[in-house]
Amino acid sequence: MAGEAPSYTVLVVEDNPDIVVSLQDLLTHDGYTVHTADSCAGALAQLGAYHFNAVLLDVTLPDGDGLEVLATIQQLDPHLPVVIVTASTATEKTVGSLTRGAFAYLTKPYHREELRQTLRRAIGVKELAVKAQRAEHLLTESEDRFRSLVESASDAIVVADGRGTILSHNHSAATLFGYQNHDLIGQPLTKLMPARYHERHNAGIARLEAGGSSRLIGSILELQGLKQDGTEFPIELSLATWKTATGNYYSGIIRDVSRRKETERALDELRRRHTLILTQAGEGIYGIDRQGLATFVNPRAAAMLGYSVEDLIGRPMHALLHHTRIDGSSYPNEACPIYAALHDGEIHRVTHEVFWKRNGTSFPVEYVSSPLWEDDTVAGAVVVFHDTTKQWRIESGLRKREDRLEYVIRGSSDGFWDGQVLPGRPWHHPDTPVWWSARVRELLGYTENEFPDILESWTSRLHPGDRERVLAALAAHMERREPYDTEYRLLTKHGEYQWFRARGLAVWDEHGHPIRMAGSLQCITDRKQMEEALHRSERLLKDVIDNTTAVIYVKLADGRFLLTNRRFQQIFDLSADQIVGRTNHDLFSPEIAEAFSANDRQVLERNAAIEYDEVAPHADGVHDYISIKFPLCDETGRPYAVCGISTDITERKRLGDLLRGNEERVQLALMSARIGIWDWNLQTDHCYWSPIANDLLGLAVGAGPLSRQDFLASVYSDDQASVLAALLTAQHSSQSELAFAHRVCRADGTLHWLSWSGHIVRSATGAATRILGTVQSTTPGQTTLSEPAQADRSALEKPRHDHPRS
Repeated sequence: MAGEAPSYTVLVVEDNPDIVVSLQDLLTHDGYTVHTADSCAGALAQLGAYHFNAVLLDVTLPDGDGLEVLATIQQLDPHLPVVIVTASTATEKTVGSLTRGAFAYLTKPYHREELRQTLRRAIGVKELAVKAQRAEHLLTESEDRFRSLVESASDAIVVADGRGTILSHNHSAATLFGYQNHDLIGQPLTKLMPARYHERHNAGIARLEAGGSSRLIGSILELQGLKQDGTEFPIELSLATWKTATGNYYSGIIRDVSRRKETERALDELRRRHTLILTQAGEGIYGIDRQGLATFVNPRAAAMLGYSVEDLIGRPMHALLHHTRIDGSSYPNEACPIYAALHDGEIHRVTHEVFWKRNGTSFPVEYVSSPLWEDDTVAGAVVVFHDTTKQWRIESGLRKREDRLEYVIRGSSDGFWDGQVLPGRPWHHPDTPVWWSARVRELLGYTENEFPDILESWTSRLHPGDRERVLAALAAHMERREPYDTEYRLLTKHGEYQWFRARGLAVWDEHGHPIRMAGSLQCITDRKQMEEALHRSERLLKDVIDNTTAVIYVKLADGRFLLTNRRFQQIFDLSADQIVGRTNHDLFSPEIAEAFSANDRQVLERNAAIEYDEVAPHADGVHDYISIKFPLCDETGRPYAVCGISTDITERKRLGDLLRGNEERVQLALMSARIGIWDWNLQTDHCYWSPIANDLLGLAVGAGPLSRQDFLASVYSDDQASVLAALLTAQHSSQSELAFAHRVCRADGTLHWLSWSGHIVRSATGAATRILGTVQSTTPGQTTLSEPAQADRSALEKPRHDHPRS
């Protein structure tokens, strides 16, 4: 090929124009500069004008014998290699030419590759022979240069004399055959070859020395070499010979082709495997030429299509299996991606199309159409396809599941997200792609442009007080696989922060690196507000119960304290830790503890609130309490604890006793002076008074509240007008005191004077709402109590006995 033989010039001497054109095209393509001549004279003229590296010479020329040209060349340049190309099979024209100095001969019609190889060897051996001869004549001054050239060659080079004795070799030769440098000098060539070659080798040397010829000279031979250790290995041998004044010499270029042989065996094995792959592959494979005709079809493809392999070879594949689209419309050749590969030389991968079987049914396929290249030209295409029926069913089911998932996502109040970690970047990179569902943006109030599908959309809106904690929780999940379930605040479009709960789960690769994470986002602002309200309520309740003067406590059904307020702890000089979990018997004397416990049990048994009078020990003695105890019930209504609110009434009880004593003394004084007490509610128009007032008015014992009209009816008729006027004046004026007098007519017909005085109570607006005062008789000698009044006074004068509340 072009580039393999640069800067070499070849003279082609041939009178057949067709052969000249053929040789000229071949050699030019291989990189040679080609001159041509069609006669002996023309050849000699070219040889005189130009320098050539080789000559291809036809021996039959119109103006003479080509062997005469060969003789002239030997005289002009004995080292110029001449390759005889002749249609003659006569010995003198073929083998005989070798004895006249020709490098090699080829018979017409010649083999192109053999011609190439022979020409290369001719030029190479010629150059080597020239250098060897020059070294022989100028050995003392050019031996180093020659040795350097030979030693630098990667192939083994061996030079022997006419007796077959090795005269020289390069380092590659010693290495190739396993010898040290110079070990082979003076040794016969037979040391380098198996014993089975010795006889033929010796006979060939003898024949050449006797002036005979050898067909091996100028050819490339594949033989076996023999290493020093006795092992054989394949070699490629090129032989050349030359004469000097001292005799014949032979050179051989030897190349170890072990690797090439191994490669050839590997290629053969590869071809065998390819054949196995084609015949046993699970996918359909077929090839077509540029006309679309099948050149090969594997059994799997034929079986899937319902044909035998023989039925398809040479048939137009498009017309057989790809003629109609999936929708039933016609599929023309020019639109087919398989045929496109023949024209554009590109690989075409296609999914979601159908191939048609022999029975007229179709099946879904995926296929790849790849061009086949020969000499820079698309010669055909290979199609690999597989039946995707199962895949279509799976994808159909998957689409249905995805549709259901989409409906779930749309119908859910939660938002969803799905992030993908970019290769070569940390998971927390701002541009990490994250899919945010429409619900996420809806919860925050942003549009898709305002909240794009990247991580920064979320991180940039985290509350500053939450950011470090949330990113640490995310890192703990991604890097240490700790559960990710956290709550934080995000900034909404309206400029306010809302509370959210986020949960998610990552996916890690085989090296433990996170590659993906998905999760949900739930708005919990309402819950947070409720929790805050509950916390405020709990704080308020605690502040109330801790700052009240009442003693508050909760005891479980088994008697153990669950909660006490600060007042409880202060009174009994105990901490909460010393109380909670203890019982009455752990804290109080047996008598008091049993009394408390009995009341607690009664509340639980009745499942109702009960008020008790209880006593409790204080540092200054026993105190009296009013305790309201009520059950705490579970959702089934069953009591599980008792709550008590106990108020210390020791001081109030003492003051009450004093007040009752004072009131009784006042009552006795009033009764002794026959003074009645009255209370008139001007808003309800009802008047209340004491039994003495009843007696003074002459009313029946136990008479109920009187109205103004009832009162006026008890007043002597002549005085009613003046009394009414006094009452109206007091009610509608701004005065604060009231006083009037009137008469009453007793049952015995006697008239008695009564004197009334009172204090007027007014509202914030100044309106009179109530009058409280006294009434007494002003008739001389009227000081005797009636029987009812006397009974009332007697009752007041009896000794008072206190009784505890039951």
